[in-house]
Amino acid sequence: MNIFKRIGAAFAVILSLGASLAVSAPAWAEVFTVAVVSDTQNYADITLPQPRGADTFDQQMRYLVDTQQEKNLAFVTFVGDIVQHGDGQFRRSIPDAEGEYRYFDTREEWDIANRAISILSRSGVPFGMVPGNHDYDNYSWWTQDGGPGASKPLAGGRTWSLYFGPDSRHFRGKAWYGGASDNGLNSYQTFSGGGREFLHLSLEMEPPQSALDWAQAVIDAHPGLPVMITTHEWLRPDAHERSNGYDSYFPGADNLTPDQIWDRFIRKNAMIFMVLSGHNYTRPVEGVSNGENLRIDLNDAGHPVYQLIQDYQGNTVGPDGTADSANGGAGWLRFMAFDTDAQKIRFYTYSTLLGRHAGLDGEATFGVAPERSAFELDFPPQLQH
Repeated sequence: MNIFKRIGAAFAVILSLGASLAVSAPAWAEVFTVAVVSDTQNYADITLPQPRGADTFDQQMRYLVDTQQEKNLAFVTFVGDIVQHGDGQFRRSIPDAEGEYRYFDTREEWDIANRAISILSRSGVPFGMVPGNHDYDNYSWWTQDGGPGASKPLAGGRTWSLYFGPDSRHFRGKAWYGGASDNGLNSYQTFSGGGREFLHLSLEMEPPQSALDWAQAVIDAHPGLPVMITTHEWLRPDAHERSNGYDSYFPGADNLTPDQIWDRFIRKNAMIFMVLSGHNYTRPVEGVSNGENLRIDLNDAGHPVYQLIQDYQGNTVGPDGTADSANGGAGWLRFMAFDTDAQKIRFYTYSTLLGRHAGLDGEATFGVAPERSAFELDFPPQLQH
């Protein structure tokens, strides 16, 4: 099922991509980049080494800003799980002290994320954010006696809205921020690249039908625009199938599985050409985990829809080359360079912490084929003028 081999050879010159774009003046204006920031929860996690994680989060955002011109960065999207413990307070046992606990206030995690994302927000680069399961108000980790207990289905985004909702300082008044659904968990943005405008939908985790109705109205109000979607859970990294395990998060609720969302919404909209997600990753082995995969399906118009997962949270190999020397994520970012001359989208993966690219020279960085990390896809019909 190695779809990467079927779509072509790996993009072997990624390492020099930035330099080649910079010196190739005639093509400069025709190449633009979209960046994907995968699950950042371990950077913000106050139970993990800090400020090590917070520093990596800051470093990622500074890198995006510092390379904005070099990469012709048009848009940045966050796939969710911005923080680890989104629900106010939790506790952990104190080693060798039976019955005693250390209590944590998770506001510190939201503040870590807010400080990092403020670096990007101040730059003027358009960006979108979606909540992951860890970002909901009732994603409870304190289930012992005396605690609030696990509360399902996941619901509520009060803290999310305070920090990253439509009225937050990151989005209020921004021309590229189009608006949000009534619950503030879904939003849309527009951005320009390669001489045309794009529509980006940020959809809540396993969106219910009401969210899809809202999204359909947004698409209908922007006819003819190519559409990208980011949502937290969509694809598995270890199988050629969508991730449909929503019952563990939304039992009894009207949230929809990725397969249902595909059938009810995505396949029916001819201009949707890409779905981006995170959430799922394989069990780490010596600090190495795979969270990359690609699936391509044809919509009802016969056009391909590229569906990608990029989740690096299981990777903890830091600069010294050993497991657990970095907070999970290790600075890895996904980039997509849209080349309008070549009619290609070039995907590459880079760690700001390690200062290197993944999947080059046959290197299986995450224990899987290099083509998972560095590859190219043809422009789908949705992008062709």
